[in-house]
Amino acid sequence: MSNKDIGAEVQLERSFLKVPVECLNKTFRGSQKNLEKEMNNVLTQITELNKKRETITGNDAIKTIDKLLVRVQKLKRSMEDAKSEEELQIKKLKSRINHLSQATNNQNLKSYRERYNETRVNRIIIDYLLRQSYYDTAIDLTNQLNLKDLIDIEIFLSSKRVVEGLNKFDCTEALNWCNENKSKLKKINSTFEFNIRIQEFIELVKKNKTIEAINYAKTHLSGHSSTNLKEIQQAMATLIFGKDTKCERYRRLLDSQRWSDLVNQFKTENFQLHSLSTRSLLDISLQSGLSVLKTSLCGDHNSANIQCPLCDEAWRKLAISLPVSLQSHSSLVCRISGEIMNDENYPMVLPNGNVYSKNSLVEMREKQGKIIDPRTGDEFKFDELKRAFIS
Repeated sequence: MSNKDIGAEVQLERSFLKVPVECLNKTFRGSQKNLEKEMNNVLTQITELNKKRETITGNDAIKTIDKLLVRVQKLKRSMEDAKSEEELQIKKLKSRINHLSQATNNQNLKSYRERYNETRVNRIIIDYLLRQSYYDTAIDLTNQLNLKDLIDIEIFLSSKRVVEGLNKFDCTEALNWCNENKSKLKKINSTFEFNIRIQEFIELVKKNKTIEAINYAKTHLSGHSSTNLKEIQQAMATLIFGKDTKCERYRRLLDSQRWSDLVNQFKTENFQLHSLSTRSLLDISLQSGLSVLKTSLCGDHNSANIQCPLCDEAWRKLAISLPVSLQSHSSLVCRISGEIMNDENYPMVLPNGNVYSKNSLVEMREKQGKIIDPRTGDEFKFDELKRAFIS
């Protein structure tokens, strides 16, 4: 594999390296913010205590100091936890760099390349399992292969709670997630929290809780009126039309499908916040390979080849949106044997215009005494066939 090919391969792993960096950054900023907040509170209380030094009793001073000590001890434990988390992310980052270095170091040694390829394929499969919510299988496989530092299981497990909540028509975990990531969601102009609030309002409408719905809108929707006034007005109109309306515009708002839309939006934005690609690397890798194989005849049942992946229905669906590959050199493949036709196994043309390889037709004559076109059922004598020349 050339250095150019390796470089292109490693470029696909951008999120593989960026995820632990983002997690490290998030932990550091969180601990820094917590440290500043707690230290300001402690210093404020010390200042207040100092102001009261002439009037405060000894017992009250001791109680205040004891409370401050408890608070500082709690802060210390919090900082130790943050340090452990930072060390974990640094360890993950080192492991991932070492893994990717196997693609460039000792690239001429087959054993190193095979080890890298095997680990990479296992990673891609586990990532796909996590994205498809096969959490237990993914965790078992990760532990079995000792790939914990190379897999972002924690991100998927934390999102699991939100997804499960939304699937049960419960927004509690989703709103907690929005609160934890408020600043980042604001940077990407996320509408997820607003859509969650709209959904909770709609659920009250569907339960005929009109007063509760109006109060909920005043509390949670009015703050979005400057940016989402049209959506709010449309949601408020469901109070008039009711849950059994046949008006398409409002029926869509009341449809349970909106919960699935919320799940999909959450997954997309959660991946974005953690610098994960919205599509699995398995999909990307497979489609990259399939695009090389795709021709203008793909999907034509009359031209199907049992040895071609794209002639299989499942693979064809995955490649349906891909462009046709540019082929500067063509190879003729016999539809009977699947062998490539060349100067030794040259193509032969039947009187009806169909072409097959010489070896396949000779073998057919020896077995059947005649030539039968497998596509049309037409019968011919061998001496009726003509050789075709590849230019």
